[in-house]
Amino acid sequence: MLLATTAGNAQALRPDRPVRLLIGYPPGGPTDLIGRLAATGLQRAWGQTVVVDIRAGASSSVAAEVVARAAPDGLTLFFASNAVVLNAAIHPSMPYALPDSFAPVGTFCAAPNVFWCAAGQPWRDLEAVVAAARAQPDTLAYGITGVGGTGHFGGETVCRALGISLTHVLYRGTAPLMQDVVGGRIPLLAHGMAGAVGPYQAGQIRPLAVLGPKLAQELLEVPTMAELGRPVPDSGLWFGIMAPARTSAALVTRMAPDLEALAGSADTRAKLATQAAVPDFLSPKDFAARIRADLTTWQGIARSVGIKAE
Repeated sequence: MLLATTAGNAQALRPDRPVRLLIGYPPGGPTDLIGRLAATGLQRAWGQTVVVDIRAGASSSVAAEVVARAAPDGLTLFFASNAVVLNAAIHPSMPYALPDSFAPVGTFCAAPNVFWCAAGQPWRDLEAVVAAARAQPDTLAYGITGVGGTGHFGGETVCRALGISLTHVLYRGTAPLMQDVVGGRIPLLAHGMAGAVGPYQAGQIRPLAVLGPKLAQELLEVPTMAELGRPVPDSGLWFGIMAPARTSAALVTRMAPDLEALAGSADTRAKLATQAAVPDFLSPKDFAARIRADLTTWQGIARSVGIKAE
């Protein structure tokens, strides 16, 4: 049995019922692949079936709402990414509150966001991009896969830090975006390593800067924006697990160490590396604090640069 029944739970746990881990994106993407890794590891740790439940839609907000409304019994969990925070930052009203509608269990891993240019472009660093943008005002563009996503926020923070203006072009997914970047139709993009490993290894895109506080393991020669003297908020991905609000502290406290142990294992580290991610555990308290801080940061940036829901 996964967890002992504790006072304050909405109902007694049944050992014959599986745990559902809701994922808010379609199968095959980084969130799904990393979420399944977490589900497999936790199933092994708990000795109870953990079923992945795909509820794609609205930048994972569909899955988030299901979990927020679920019974606080430890049997329905949300495999969250910072997409749920970014989405909340640009929508004035949501069917749940962050983090108050949830009981954060812990973060699992993180993956860096990177500012790239097409390999066919002449730029070798950000200063060359700045020079080009100022020589051709309002003509350079960067591609994004969602309004208010990590690519959009990442690109806008780069523009703000560099004092330039770039036009964002919206695509319906990473594949068509990369196709246009490689084909020379879009010169720039801010995109996570997880979805850019293939084009990077094929020499089709060139990294210019990491949009976070730490160097990327796969790009140790590529500076962070802070190292370039142009610090930006960390728009890299994080992934973690949240339970419904009112889940007892005892229940959360028992789940968190298992997630931490899973994130810290050598096997998990090796498997995360295939998705350009690294283990990154935060305790329930620290995870809740991060959600609050991130939400405040991205709401402020959304207002200052005019990112609005479409």
